[in-house]
Amino acid sequence: MSGALRVDGNRALLQQGVALLECLSDAQYARVGAHYRHLLEHYLAFFRGLSAGRVDYDARERDAVLERSRETALEATRRCLASLDALAGSAEQPLQVQMETEPGGPPDWRASSAGRELQFLGSHTVHHFAILKTQLPELPGLGGPEFGLAPSTLTHQRARP
Repeated sequence: MSGALRVDGNRALLQQGVALLECLSDAQYARVGAHYRHLLEHYLAFFRGLSAGRVDYDARERDAVLERSRETALEATRRCLASLDALAGSAEQPLQVQMETEPGGPPDWRASSAGRELQFLGSHTVHHFAILKTQLPELPGLGGPEFGLAPSTLTHQRARP
């Protein structure tokens, strides 16, 4: 089953995002909305480009409403979850991916796969969740004990006596 597209990790992260958004006030979300919008728009770019086989992470909308409105972010997160649930196919589905690596540089399309991009999205999400945790110190239990921790960190912690 190694060729199957695995979405469980991404689903779990986006569900953490739903739980986070449901517990934040609008004022708290306003403080961290730029980070949340950023990670969510990467998922949206992935889904938008998947059917064409070309994912351009730089073509994000940078939606100011998504950044300011907790409810809009919650709706978009739920749409991403639905898109993950509807995703079928192979982890080896070929994709061309573009992400600017130097300001103003030429487009740099690279070969990738749907499975690899889901790995990237998961890592990117964890990274921004960790930042959110530091920006909301008044919520020490934010997102639960696994929020903002990489899967490899959790595995390491569980292996310790």
